[in-house]
Amino acid sequence: MEVNILAFIATALFILVPTSFLLIIYVKTVSQINLTET
Repeated sequence: MEVNILAFIATALFILVPTSFLLIIYVKTVSQINLTET
């Protein structure tokens, strides 16, 4: 069980970190585009 939990946490971090990083970049670019349009 402990190994499965650690593997689950590692997989969750491996997926969440890049996706959150991409989301931050996406939100920044969208906000910049909206600011330039107005």
